[in-house]
Amino acid sequence: MGNAARWKAGPGAGALLILGAVEPASGQDAAPQATEAAAEGEIVVTARRRAESLHDVPVAVSAFDANRISELQADDLSGLRYSVPNLYLDQGDGGNAVIYIRGVGQNDSLAFADPGVGVYVDDVFIARSQAAFLELFDVERVEVLRGPQGTLYGRNTIGGAVKFVSTRPAREPEGYLEAGAGNFDLLTLRGRISGPLAGDVLRGKIAFAVTRRDGYNDNLFTGEDDGDLETYAGRIALLFEPSSRFELLLSADGRIDRPDTSRSPHRETPITVAAPAVTTLPALGDPYHVEANANGLNDLDAYGVSLTARWRPSDRITLESITAYRTMDFDLILDTDASPYPVLDILLRQDQRQFSQELRLLYQDQSFTFTGGVYYFYDRDISFSGYDDGAATIFFPSCPANAPDPTPVFCSVTSLNFPNAALAETRQITNSYAVFGDGTYALTDRLSLSAGLRYTYERRSSGRTFENFFDPAVSVIGDTPPYLQGVGVPGQPIRGRASFEAFTPRVSISYDATDDVLIYASAARGFKSGGFDGRAARDFAFRPFRPEYVWSYEGGIKTRWLGGRLTANAAVFYNDYTDMQVTSFGADPATGVFQSLFTNAGRARAYGAELELSARPVRGLTVDASLGYLDARYREFEVLVGTAISDVSDRRMVNAPRWNGSIGATWRVPLSARLVGTIHADAAWRDTSAIEITDSPVLRQPAYGLLNGFVAIGSPDERWQLRAGVKNITDKAIRVQGFNLEGFPGVQAGFYAAPRTYDLRLMLRF
Repeated sequence: MGNAARWKAGPGAGALLILGAVEPASGQDAAPQATEAAAEGEIVVTARRRAESLHDVPVAVSAFDANRISELQADDLSGLRYSVPNLYLDQGDGGNAVIYIRGVGQNDSLAFADPGVGVYVDDVFIARSQAAFLELFDVERVEVLRGPQGTLYGRNTIGGAVKFVSTRPAREPEGYLEAGAGNFDLLTLRGRISGPLAGDVLRGKIAFAVTRRDGYNDNLFTGEDDGDLETYAGRIALLFEPSSRFELLLSADGRIDRPDTSRSPHRETPITVAAPAVTTLPALGDPYHVEANANGLNDLDAYGVSLTARWRPSDRITLESITAYRTMDFDLILDTDASPYPVLDILLRQDQRQFSQELRLLYQDQSFTFTGGVYYFYDRDISFSGYDDGAATIFFPSCPANAPDPTPVFCSVTSLNFPNAALAETRQITNSYAVFGDGTYALTDRLSLSAGLRYTYERRSSGRTFENFFDPAVSVIGDTPPYLQGVGVPGQPIRGRASFEAFTPRVSISYDATDDVLIYASAARGFKSGGFDGRAARDFAFRPFRPEYVWSYEGGIKTRWLGGRLTANAAVFYNDYTDMQVTSFGADPATGVFQSLFTNAGRARAYGAELELSARPVRGLTVDASLGYLDARYREFEVLVGTAISDVSDRRMVNAPRWNGSIGATWRVPLSARLVGTIHADAAWRDTSAIEITDSPVLRQPAYGLLNGFVAIGSPDERWQLRAGVKNITDKAIRVQGFNLEGFPGVQAGFYAAPRTYDLRLMLRF
């Protein structure tokens, strides 16, 4: 919901400095064609790849400007998760962005599993989920598009899209600086300088964000905290604008994560290990207690550069070119068994490079608007993964005669002839091509018809090279850590190639019943490409999995009341999915060894309703609310549970609670001629939900409520603000992800969101 108007309507209208972002002010222009796209006080979005008023877009989209992001105390994308109906967004076990919209997403962090919700930074698709968990600094707005966006968006937006739009270099010199400190030894520093470098022809900006925080988990094995943060991010941009009809925008960004530890799961059930004697470890009590022996690596280096050229040869035609190159290097050690023993400790080293080129044409007159173009995407990913115990012994399952049946126990590799691969290197290359077009024709002054079509062709090749219990003398994998040594032999390489293609049409009709009431209906097809299971160890398991498809039907209404002081948007939808791509974990029935299964689950359907409200009932007071209803069920679904393939069609879909809602209020009160006070509170509620694919009752998250708030004082012209904020005020323990490994190694484990946190921040704008 758009909220740009409220500060302009209130006393001391201007740019509010927030969490490393600032609303466009007099020195900062909006995106091209945006200035006349909406009435005064209306937020402008580009959900249809052209600038439009949020009210006029016949699409279910939530938009967050700088003010709204500030109110939510959102330092990263997860801060928006409760304010969009039927959205789940958090950070996964591998530092990855786990995003689900209307029950569709992907929580597997390996490269072969493409995201179900696309994340875009200034119209550039972020292919790897580890690089997609964005910090919200230097942000003009964030748009969340619900439902498949298969016509206008680059890749795999079958569940929806999250668009991050950064600020443009300002016309007049401006800047901000923010510093904060909080519990868990939180330290944050953010800033931005922007302005002209050579008159109006060349402008630039530099923005940065630094965050450090101790982990909120206590590792009982090491006596240290677990899951800390140390993040450095930055963005620079140069805008060359020699005339009003042509511009070049060069932008570069980077992020470096160097925490001391990775995140470790909490042990929810007992586990039996051989250490070397058979030992049973009980479930842990406190949800913020973990026992991890392998959590010392979680490093990320992500960089990107893009060049956007925009030319308007006439008032009706705009040509755009977006050229982008991005890299990511990610190293992780993850203690999946949630025990202090080297049972199933996973090492991942990932090297990814991507290139994309998009050419677009926008035509617009009084009755017809058209957006069309071509798109190319290249992705190369090299991933090294294996079992890492940091020593010379790797533990695998066995079931001696005296073992308590049916509990798996473990023995060392020296006493087990284990045929599967312990280490593997996966090389994957993707080439994707698309041509697309989308047009809207005004049948009358109030009735419009839109139609679009995208054709996508994709080639994917993948190969895996193995080493069984790594022996340096027979190494076939480069850059292998020296401590991964044993008695093994090279495994049999496997290779695969496949191509996929899809037509994804969209049609919609919209009717302006009045100037303030828009009614629309649409039908669209979404597509997510197929590929190869990046954990497969044998040729017969390396057959390509199929693409995922959806037909989505949606109807909605967008309304404005009381001169724009009240907006109410509602939507209903029905989605029919085929060949959903899911990951499950268990044990090989022949060997008892850990095994994963990435499959097409069959069919699923989801239907529901969504409501968003924004109100300014009196001067200085704003209220925002959302409500979502979702009935998401599998129709045909078989996964690996334990050692067998099981039909779990009756279980909940992941991250798809039946009910979810939020409400927030901000009250801005003049305290004196030089001081303004601000009070904010927001609450969220989420129904019972499955957090992993089998919907284990042990790991299921019960319904819960959440409360956040802050108080602040500042100057009427918003040149400075001092704020004290608290998140998760009631200190609720919320399980956000889980591993159901009851088949192997015989444990279920969960990850928890942060407990109560608080901070004090000073924000300066100059």
